[in-house]
Amino acid sequence: MLHYMLHAGSVPWQDQLLYAGLIVAVFILVFFGLWWRRRAARPKQGDFAALVQQGNVAEALGAQDQTPLMDAADAWQETRHTMENVKTGVERFLALVLAFLSGLLCAFSIAAVMGYVWDFPAVDWGLLAFYTVLGSVCGWFTRVQWRDFRGRK
Repeated sequence: MLHYMLHAGSVPWQDQLLYAGLIVAVFILVFFGLWWRRRAARPKQGDFAALVQQGNVAEALGAQDQTPLMDAADAWQETRHTMENVKTGVERFLALVLAFLSGLLCAFSIAAVMGYVWDFPAVDWGLLAFYTVLGSVCGWFTRVQWRDFRGRK
């Protein structure tokens, strides 16, 4: 996101408008899909066979009296909840990818440190210190990203 913010000037305004339009279109499609599903699932007025098929007849009778505006408000809440779930899923996926990559770099750093320790008399101490610090930072970052993936703080 920061990369996009820094280089937003290099992206033509037509592309930015297209991306914004696509995001808004997805929100609108999800909203209308949820609203239509809610309206279609409600039994029609006087359709007693559909009322009996519902799990709770009292709730089904109450749902018959809902207006399309009330259904739209419920669909809006469901849309917000759905988009929050998508956002959380994307964040968790990115945390997993970052945990994997930083863990891989940590393993390479540990292997480099072990290689330098193995050749003890001919050690480049600056490079050994660099790989030690890099391995420590990558290990810490892997731990943080893994906790984010698992949903812990």
